[in-house]
Amino acid sequence: MLKRKMFRDIKNNFSQFVTIFLMVMIGVMAYSGIEAYMTGMTKTADKFYSENNLQDLNAMGMFSHEDLEEVKKINHVKNAELKLSITALTDEDKTLLLNCIETNKISKFYVYDGEKFDGKSGVWLDNYYAIENDIKVGDTVLVKYEGMELKEKVRGLINVPDHLYDVRDESELYPDRKEFGFAYMSINELDEPYRIFNSIMVDVDSKDNANSVKNDIEDNIENAKAIVKAEDTSSYVTYQGEIDEGKTYVGVFSGIFLFIAMLSVVTTMTRVVKKQRTQIGTLKALGFGNGKILFHYIGYGIWISLLAAVTGLILGYFFIGNVFMNLQMEFFEIPNGRPEMAVKSYVVAVAVVLVVTLITYITGRSILKENPAETLRTKIPSVKGNVINITRKGLFKKMSFESVWNIRDMLRNKVRTFMGLAGVVGCCMLIVCALGMLDSMNFFVKLQFETIYNFDYKLGLKEDITSEEVKVLEDKYGNHTSQSLGIEIKNNDGIREANNILVTDAKGYIRFVDRKNEVIKDPKDDGVFVTFKLAETKGYELGDTITWHIYGDKNYYTSKIIGFNKDPQNQNVTMTRKYLESLGLEYKPDSLYTNTDLSETKEIEKVEVIQDIDNLKEGMEGMLSMMKTMLVMIIGIAVLLGGIIIYNLGILSYTEKQYQFSTLKVLGFKDSKIKKIFIKQNNWIAIISVIIGMPLGFYLTDWLFKTAIEEHYDFGAFIEMRTYVISALGTIFVSYLVSKFLARKIRNIDMVTSLKGNE
Repeated sequence: MLKRKMFRDIKNNFSQFVTIFLMVMIGVMAYSGIEAYMTGMTKTADKFYSENNLQDLNAMGMFSHEDLEEVKKINHVKNAELKLSITALTDEDKTLLLNCIETNKISKFYVYDGEKFDGKSGVWLDNYYAIENDIKVGDTVLVKYEGMELKEKVRGLINVPDHLYDVRDESELYPDRKEFGFAYMSINELDEPYRIFNSIMVDVDSKDNANSVKNDIEDNIENAKAIVKAEDTSSYVTYQGEIDEGKTYVGVFSGIFLFIAMLSVVTTMTRVVKKQRTQIGTLKALGFGNGKILFHYIGYGIWISLLAAVTGLILGYFFIGNVFMNLQMEFFEIPNGRPEMAVKSYVVAVAVVLVVTLITYITGRSILKENPAETLRTKIPSVKGNVINITRKGLFKKMSFESVWNIRDMLRNKVRTFMGLAGVVGCCMLIVCALGMLDSMNFFVKLQFETIYNFDYKLGLKEDITSEEVKVLEDKYGNHTSQSLGIEIKNNDGIREANNILVTDAKGYIRFVDRKNEVIKDPKDDGVFVTFKLAETKGYELGDTITWHIYGDKNYYTSKIIGFNKDPQNQNVTMTRKYLESLGLEYKPDSLYTNTDLSETKEIEKVEVIQDIDNLKEGMEGMLSMMKTMLVMIIGIAVLLGGIIIYNLGILSYTEKQYQFSTLKVLGFKDSKIKKIFIKQNNWIAIISVIIGMPLGFYLTDWLFKTAIEEHYDFGAFIEMRTYVISALGTIFVSYLVSKFLARKIRNIDMVTSLKGNE
């Protein structure tokens, strides 16, 4: 009988139970989906690194087989392999990072299609590049390098653990796989003069021993110019940065979704049970025990929340987790990327069910404490004299009746009002944040490619270019150049950290900007500039000094920090050519910037790559398009949850006011007047929520950019006015529509049922 009653109650209060179901489902879905995506990112990479033996160290220099044998003799070295990495072109002038090896025991290939590496002829090609260029196993590709041309059969399509993220140049942010990819072949395929090696991949027996092996190579291998840990490579750092960002998103976006949902569910479940007080009194009068009645009402919370939580887990995995993971796998080259449900998600789902059950239990128990005679009467709204007295003074005297009535109602029902405000504020805040992140990213694209970069083309110069050849290029394209130096900065504890110095002689083609995004005119030449975010991370202040050395040069230099500059993409040190040369160091440019039209130019002697500023900009916008998809989903969930909360708030408000509305009807108020009273209160809550939610949205956006975004990027909140307008009008409009819809119920109020119960 009680089961039938429960189903009948659910049917009679269908809209409220549906909102409870949806709010729990959305909260669990948001949390579990983002958590599954982040856990999947972590475990997919860990598995790929482990199974394909990512190297622990990369030694850079010019090496022989004798050097390789010396490295292998070093304590804790398990294995080592020689590699030559060069930049080559195809017959269509696309760029390939060509890697020539002898064996493939370290950083092993994951073969999508074709054969394993056997040291014989042929080329193993980047699978993503092959897909974009419609290349298949068995096809022949032409590879050009330094006047040498190789026609190679494609033996396999591969992915490699140290090529998760590859770009042609540090100024690119998004991989252009149509124009750039990587390839591997046997070193024996090259002509004899080219069979040299510029790196050694080192496999260490334990991560704990990586530093000692690094120091031993530096001390004992003369040709080793630089030793870089795998964790410091751009491929590893960029991927790990995405994971770290996502971990913050889990704690912010999904946490807020869950919190908002649970606030509203707790309020709704409390009201649903309290609405049943007359039925509880009837059951008690008929002889049902308190335990049986309590268990019956606990069932309301258990079954609805359990079904919603399970549905949320399933949708979170397949809808959010899969979509987010697939988007990331377009950005990173990693096989078999898939989301993975985290244990925490199950714990959260169980906790949600327990909270809803506990609230139902507490509410039911409080009603059961009353005797049957009290519970059989409808609960009369409490009327407190101090609330009435407040609304009789000052400005309240000049207000209309409906305004005073609503103020009194909100003060009498503080919990309902607060829960409604909290829910709508949270959703408004999330909408502002998601839209604001898009605004901010668009702004920083403009800052990077229109303010800091002030050129049309960037020419990447070949490593062996001579000063005379540089002069020839400068005479033709202008003398705006720069040099990038890999360095290690030694902190006060003697610990060395990898970074880079940009030495600029670009003469306005690369500009310094301050914290306000304004161009710094005439930067000084007697020290170094440090990016703001690097300074904040390391605690640098104006006038401090940094101690550094260039990879391959054991001499240390101490430089004074003479200023700070902002760079959205790279957190590094910048100096002028004049200051570099004042240290006694030679300036050898590796990039040249020009505004000469090179749209029809495919190849320039001694130039490795020609980059169009528009293509660089499109690359960053490509990354934005991926972010937009994620943020659109977050906005959609926030709008959906906000709409449900506003609807639920309206239902609760309407249900609790039936007694008052019936009284107003008896006193002669028309339905239109009562509707106006009802709509006005909900609109007030929406407007107050918008006023609170918009600045909170800004601070949430700013905090996310400064905390969650990977440390190599420096973004801050920059939100357009239209975002605030859209968020505000959208929230108020939804509130008005929901209120208008619910207000239609007023004309159908049964005054006898509402008023006779307390005679």
